[in-house]
Amino acid sequence: MAKVIVVGGGPSGIMAAISAANNNHQVILIERNESLGKKLRLTGGGRCNITNNRYIEDFFDKVVNNSKFLYSSFYSFTNEDLLSYLDSINVEYKIEEEHDSKIYTKNDKALDLIRGFEEDLSRKKVKVLYNKRVTDLIIEDNTVKGVVLNDSENIYADRVILSTGGKSYAHTGSDGNMYEILQKYGHTITKTLPALCPLKTKEDWVKNLQGISMSGVNISTKIKKKKISKTGDMIFTHFGISGPVVLIIDSYINKQLAGEHVEVFIDFLPNISKDEIVSLIRNNPNKNIANSLKTILPENFIKELLNILNLSEIKGNSLTKENENAVVENIKNMKLTITSSMGFKAAMVTSGGVSTKEVDASTLESKKINGLFITGELLDLDAETGGYNLQIAFSTGYLAGLSLE
Repeated sequence: MAKVIVVGGGPSGIMAAISAANNNHQVILIERNESLGKKLRLTGGGRCNITNNRYIEDFFDKVVNNSKFLYSSFYSFTNEDLLSYLDSINVEYKIEEEHDSKIYTKNDKALDLIRGFEEDLSRKKVKVLYNKRVTDLIIEDNTVKGVVLNDSENIYADRVILSTGGKSYAHTGSDGNMYEILQKYGHTITKTLPALCPLKTKEDWVKNLQGISMSGVNISTKIKKKKISKTGDMIFTHFGISGPVVLIIDSYINKQLAGEHVEVFIDFLPNISKDEIVSLIRNNPNKNIANSLKTILPENFIKELLNILNLSEIKGNSLTKENENAVVENIKNMKLTITSSMGFKAAMVTSGGVSTKEVDASTLESKKINGLFITGELLDLDAETGGYNLQIAFSTGYLAGLSLE
C-alpha cells in the first residue's frame, strides 16, 4: 500500500483517486474549491456530456493532438468501462444517438454524476481536502515526495497524481498554475491555446446575421496545405460565428490563428449542388428568389443574405448571371476571414500543455520526476466536442491510479 496524493477534484482527478483506492492505496484528494467537479458542472451546457457511444477505436479520429499517446489510456478504461462503472454507483445516463451519439446523465444534471462520485470516494475512504491549493511540489533526487499547500503546509506521500486541468474556465480553479510548477522542475510545456472556442470574423456584415442558426453545414479550411472539413450546426453572432462545428474547426486552426488570419469556407447545403440551387431559382422566373430559396434554407437566413447582397426583392427572371453566382457562392462557399478566437474566457478546453514526449503513455508517469503522474487536460491532449475530452480525462485518470506501485 502506498500513500497517494491526487491534486485536482475534476473528472480526471476523481477517477485517479477512485482507481488508486481500488488498488488498496491510501488516497488523499486535494481540491482548491469548496466542492468537487466545479468545471464538470458546466460541461454540455450544464447537462454533462459524459462520453460518447461510438466504438472506442473511433475516438482516436476525434482527438486533435497526440491521439496515439492515448492508446493505453483509452483501452485501459474505455467508454464502455465508464458506463459499467456508472451502473455500479447507480448513476443513470442516456444515449442520444440522434445527437452524435453523445451520452448525458439521465436527468441532464451534472450534479447526479458528481454525487455518485462523492459517495464512491467516501465508500473507498478517500480523504478529500477542500479549499486547499497546491503551490509547489516537494522534489528530492528527481523523485516526488509530496506537495506544498497555499498555507505553507507540506503533505508527504509516496506518489503524486496531478490532475489540475488547463486554462479554460479559470474561474473554476483551472488557471494553468501547475504548468509553471512543472516547467520549474524540467518539464516542457507546449504552448497553451484556447480550443473549442467561438470565432471572430473580419467581415463586419456578419453581425446582420446575428442569432441565425444553421443545421448540418460544412466548414472547411486549409492549414499547411492540409484540408480540414467538418460538418455540424452553427450560429451567427455579433462577433462572428459559433456553434458545435465552429468550435471543432477552432481546435484545428488555433495554432495557425495565433500568428495570422485564417480563411474558412462554409457550405450551407452540402447535400445540394450549385446546379440544383440555380435550377430552383430559374424554374420559378416570376417568383421572388427569396421565396424560391426558402424551401431549402431558413427564411431568416435567405432574407438577410439577399439584403447583404442588395438583392432582396429581385425575381428569378431579373437575376443577372453575376448576381446568380454571388447568391450561389454565398450559399455553397461563403468565405469568412477568421481574425481570432474568443480566447480562454470562452474556450471549453485547453490545447497544449505538458509535452506527451515526457510522460510514459503506458502509465502516465513523468519521465522527468519519479513517482509523479500527470493526467487529463494538463497534458498536451485535446479533442473535438462530443464527450471525447471527458473520456480522455476519465481514461488517463484511471490509468494513472491503476499504474501505481
